[in-house]
Amino acid sequence: MLASAILTAVFMVACASVPSQEMSDARQAVFSARDADAATYAPRSMESAEQLLDNAERSLKQGQYDAARDDALEARQAAMKARQVAVAIAEARTAVEEAQSRGGAWASAERLVAEAQTAGQQGDESRAWELALEAKRLIE
Repeated sequence: MLASAILTAVFMVACASVPSQEMSDARQAVFSARDADAATYAPRSMESAEQLLDNAERSLKQGQYDAARDDALEARQAAMKARQVAVAIAEARTAVEEAQSRGGAWASAERLVAEAQTAGQQGDESRAWELALEAKRLIE
Protein backbone atom coordinates (compact mmCIF):
# COMPACT_ATOMS: atom_id res chain seq x y z
CA MET A 1 0.00 0.00 0.00
CA LEU A 2 2.79 2.44 0.95
CA ALA A 3 4.75 1.48 -2.16
CA SER A 4 1.70 2.18 -4.29
CA ALA A 5 1.26 5.62 -2.73
CA ILE A 6 4.94 6.44 -3.27
CA LEU A 7 4.79 5.30 -6.89
CA THR A 8 1.68 7.41 -7.45
CA ALA A 9 3.35 10.48 -5.94
CA VAL A 10 6.49 9.97 -8.02
CA PHE A 11 4.42 9.46 -11.15
CA MET A 12 2.42 12.65 -10.51
CA VAL A 13 5.57 14.72 -10.02
CA ALA A 14 7.21 13.21 -13.09
CA CYS A 15 4.13 13.91 -15.18
CA ALA A 16 3.90 17.61 -14.42
CA SER A 17 3.29 18.73 -17.94
CA VAL A 18 5.39 21.19 -19.84
CA PRO A 19 3.20 24.24 -20.55
CA SER A 20 3.90 24.16 -24.28
CA GLN A 21 0.55 25.56 -25.38
CA GLU A 22 0.56 28.32 -22.78
CA MET A 23 4.09 29.35 -23.76
CA SER A 24 3.18 29.36 -27.44
CA ASP A 25 0.04 31.40 -26.79
CA ALA A 26 2.01 33.93 -24.73
CA ARG A 27 4.73 34.27 -27.37
CA GLN A 28 2.14 34.80 -30.11
CA ALA A 29 0.24 37.37 -28.04
CA VAL A 30 3.41 39.32 -27.28
CA PHE A 31 4.45 39.20 -30.95
CA SER A 32 1.01 40.38 -32.03
CA ALA A 33 1.09 43.23 -29.51
CA ARG A 34 4.54 44.30 -30.72
CA ASP A 35 3.28 44.19 -34.30
CA ALA A 36 0.40 46.51 -33.30
CA ASP A 37 2.92 48.99 -31.83
CA ALA A 38 1.65 48.39 -28.31
CA ALA A 39 4.97 49.57 -26.88
CA THR A 40 4.01 53.05 -28.07
CA TYR A 41 0.35 53.07 -27.08
CA ALA A 42 0.30 50.85 -23.97
CA PRO A 43 3.90 50.65 -22.77
CA ARG A 44 3.19 49.51 -19.21
CA SER A 45 1.12 46.52 -20.25
CA MET A 46 3.60 45.72 -23.00
CA GLU A 47 6.55 45.86 -20.62
CA SER A 48 4.66 43.69 -18.16
CA ALA A 49 3.87 41.15 -20.88
CA GLU A 50 7.49 40.97 -21.99
CA GLN A 51 8.78 40.66 -18.42
CA LEU A 52 6.27 37.92 -17.60
CA LEU A 53 7.22 36.06 -20.77
CA ASP A 54 10.91 36.31 -19.83
CA ASN A 55 10.06 34.96 -16.37
CA ALA A 56 8.09 32.12 -17.91
CA GLU A 57 11.01 31.24 -20.19
CA ARG A 58 13.39 31.13 -17.21
CA SER A 59 10.99 29.01 -15.16
CA LEU A 60 10.52 26.64 -18.08
CA LYS A 61 14.29 26.17 -18.46
CA GLN A 62 14.53 25.44 -14.73
CA GLY A 63 11.76 22.85 -14.91
CA GLN A 64 9.38 24.98 -12.83
CA TYR A 65 6.39 24.24 -15.02
CA ASP A 66 3.68 25.62 -12.75
CA ALA A 67 5.45 28.97 -12.43
CA ALA A 68 6.11 29.00 -16.18
CA ARG A 69 2.45 28.29 -16.90
CA ASP A 70 1.24 31.02 -14.53
CA ASP A 71 3.61 33.63 -15.96
CA ALA A 72 2.79 32.62 -19.53
CA LEU A 73 -0.94 33.03 -18.88
CA GLU A 74 -0.39 36.44 -17.31
CA ALA A 75 1.93 37.48 -20.16
CA ARG A 76 -0.74 36.55 -22.69
CA GLN A 77 -3.37 38.60 -20.85
CA ALA A 78 -1.10 41.65 -20.56
CA ALA A 79 -0.13 41.42 -24.23
CA MET A 80 -3.75 41.09 -25.32
CA LYS A 81 -4.68 44.15 -23.28
CA ALA A 82 -1.79 46.15 -24.75
CA ARG A 83 -2.73 45.08 -28.29
CA GLN A 84 -6.38 45.96 -27.76
CA VAL A 85 -5.44 49.51 -26.75
CA ALA A 86 -2.97 49.91 -29.60
CA VAL A 87 -5.45 48.69 -32.20
CA ALA A 88 -8.23 50.93 -30.86
CA ILE A 89 -6.01 54.01 -30.99
CA ALA A 90 -4.69 53.17 -34.46
CA GLU A 91 -8.22 52.64 -35.78
CA ALA A 92 -9.38 55.92 -34.25
CA ARG A 93 -6.40 57.73 -35.75
CA THR A 94 -7.22 56.26 -39.17
CA ALA A 95 -10.85 57.32 -38.82
CA VAL A 96 -9.76 60.89 -37.98
CA GLU A 97 -7.45 60.97 -41.02
CA GLU A 98 -10.26 59.74 -43.27
CA ALA A 99 -12.65 62.34 -41.86
CA GLN A 100 -10.06 65.05 -42.49
CA SER A 101 -9.68 63.97 -46.11
CA ARG A 102 -13.48 64.08 -46.59
CA GLY A 103 -13.77 67.44 -44.92
CA GLY A 104 -15.85 66.00 -42.08
CA ALA A 105 -15.94 66.98 -38.45
CA TRP A 106 -12.80 65.61 -36.92
CA ALA A 107 -11.32 68.11 -34.44
CA SER A 108 -13.09 66.67 -31.38
CA ALA A 109 -12.19 63.15 -32.41
CA GLU A 110 -8.56 64.12 -32.97
CA ARG A 111 -8.44 65.56 -29.44
CA LEU A 112 -9.87 62.32 -28.06
CA VAL A 113 -7.24 60.29 -29.92
CA ALA A 114 -4.49 62.44 -28.43
CA GLU A 115 -6.00 61.95 -24.98
CA ALA A 116 -6.21 58.21 -25.61
CA GLN A 117 -2.52 58.10 -26.51
CA THR A 118 -1.59 60.01 -23.38
CA ALA A 119 -3.74 57.78 -21.17
CA GLY A 120 -2.20 54.65 -22.68
CA GLN A 121 1.33 55.94 -22.25
CA GLN A 122 0.57 56.76 -18.62
CA GLY A 123 -0.67 53.24 -17.97
CA ASP A 124 -4.41 53.91 -17.97
CA GLU A 125 -5.17 51.48 -20.76
CA SER A 126 -8.86 51.19 -19.93
CA ARG A 127 -9.33 54.94 -20.32
CA ALA A 128 -7.23 54.95 -23.48
CA TRP A 129 -9.41 52.26 -25.02
CA GLU A 130 -12.62 54.10 -24.07
CA LEU A 131 -11.36 57.39 -25.51
CA ALA A 132 -10.29 55.75 -28.75
CA LEU A 133 -13.70 54.12 -29.17
CA GLU A 134 -15.41 57.42 -28.44
CA ALA A 135 -13.29 59.14 -31.09
CA LYS A 136 -14.36 56.56 -33.66
CA ARG A 137 -18.03 56.97 -32.66
CA LEU A 138 -17.82 60.75 -33.16
CA ILE A 139 -16.68 60.30 -36.73
CA GLU A 140 -18.87 57.41 -37.77
